[in-house]
Amino acid sequence: MSVNAGYLLDYDGSLSGYALRPHRAMVGSAEAERRATERLVDAIADEHPDVVALVEVDQGSVRTSTNGQVAAVAEALADRGLVYRARADTKYGDGVVAGLPVLEHLSNGVLVREDLDATVETHHLDHGPKRLVTEVRVGDRSVFGVHLAMSGRGRRKQLAELADLVADRERVVVCGDFNAYDGLEEVEETLGAAGLVLHDPGETVPPRPLDGIVTETRTLDLFLTSPEIAVTRCAVIPVQVSDHRPIVLEFED
Repeated sequence: MSVNAGYLLDYDGSLSGYALRPHRAMVGSAEAERRATERLVDAIADEHPDVVALVEVDQGSVRTSTNGQVAAVAEALADRGLVYRARADTKYGDGVVAGLPVLEHLSNGVLVREDLDATVETHHLDHGPKRLVTEVRVGDRSVFGVHLAMSGRGRRKQLAELADLVADRERVVVCGDFNAYDGLEEVEETLGAAGLVLHDPGETVPPRPLDGIVTETRTLDLFLTSPEIAVTRCAVIPVQVSDHRPIVLEFED
């Protein structure tokens, strides 16, 4: 599963949501965080995936009432009898941005089923502000979680770096928020050249105020896999966790 959690601020992508509740972006809201967390935990519990790649999670800024949202989600799942290992890392790497207030706590994370024999590694791309790539290795399979740049130029450079990163892996799944504002073709072209197949789950964001001006697509979250991975399901989960909906991929082992 891959989820852009939107820092669990409970924004749904509507203009009214941002305009009427601007304080959440600055100081957060414990009640909004509780609602968004509950929806996210429900979605994960319903699917019980092996790996959950999370982007836009808060690991301790003034905006969260937790000591780290990834660990808090893992604790809530444990209360339901689902045990996951949790990890989160800053998405900005070691640059100046990573040391700024609030931004230093903004992260991507991963949940891995406790009974899964897996290791977690992190990589940082050379381009873009959001540089973190999280890799979960399970045997000869590697699951990469990404959150790419919003600018077209930066995103294309990151896609080229991703193509190089996955080239020496045996079986690969790449998932996350690709911010594919220029359409899916640029993703498919670059990572397709690296031998990956794009799987389109459908619309992952709701209609938004600038649709048609900023982008023609509402599919920003995607999966790509090695061609030998036999995908049996690729879908959007119809739950508005944030201004993105979760996506899920199933394949035969």
